[in-house]
This record gives sequence, C-alpha cells and structure tokens, in this order.
Amino acid sequence: MARQLNESITLDFTTTNPATGQVQDADVLPTCIVFIDTSNTPLISPIVIKVAGQTGVYRVNFITDPDLGFLEGSSYNVIATATVNAVTGKARIGLFEIEPVPVHFRI
Repeated sequence: MARQLNESITLDFTTTNPATGQVQDADVLPTCIVFIDTSNTPLISPIVIKVAGQTGVYRVNFITDPDLGFLEGSSYNVIATATVNAVTGKARIGLFEIEPVPVHFRI
C-alpha cells in the first residue's frame, strides 16, 4: 500500500487463544515495531492500545514523520507481538511504502 510522508497510519489486529482459535484478550498489552526495508533494527515502536469494548482487538497508530526516519521510496513492515495464555506469537500487521513526491517543473 502506498503512503505519503507525514501521513497518519492506523492498523488494527486481533489476538486469539492458541488452543481454541477463539478471540481472546492478550495476557498483557501487545507490542509493535516498525522496520524499514531489510533492516534488522526497529525504526519505531509505536504504542498499542486495546479497543474499548472489543475482546482481543488492538490498535496501533503512528505518523510517517521524516524526523523519525521515514523516507520516500522506502518500504516498511509492521510487526505485532502478543502473548495469550502464556504463548507468545508474532505477526506482520502491515506492509507499506512511502511514495516519492513527484517533482513538477515549470517551463
């Protein structure tokens, strides 16, 4: 999915009981990290919140701010980690690229 610099990105994800597959709240608040391209170092670790009144539903929101390291033409993976019934799992909850801003010339 193509995004722009300084754009707000919101991603939702769910957690489930590993034994039954039913939606269930995590044991503790899940965490999230955003990686740039093929880097092994997280660019940011945005805050995860639980969606009120929804079992096992979580939301992460962040801005693609260049001051945080977001770059035009780069791609990003968003990985969430959650523990349910003492079993920890990870999943990619988002993948996006920052579009280069077109340069317009006047003649």
